[in-house]
Amino acid sequence: MFSLLALLPIVPYDSAIDTPLGHRNLVIIYVVVWVVQMGYGAYAIKKWRDSAKSR
Repeated sequence: MFSLLALLPIVPYDSAIDTPLGHRNLVIIYVVVWVVQMGYGAYAIKKWRDSAKSR
């Protein structure tokens, strides 16, 4: 199942509705949002572990 998911593009390009510049910006936005979400998740887990250690 995971091999099938690997074949699917994360941000597909459709030339009928997308322009190359618009698609590039969409990919950049997706990457920035994922980096922010993963960074916040790591921060929250670190704070949670630190608070558990201090008890």
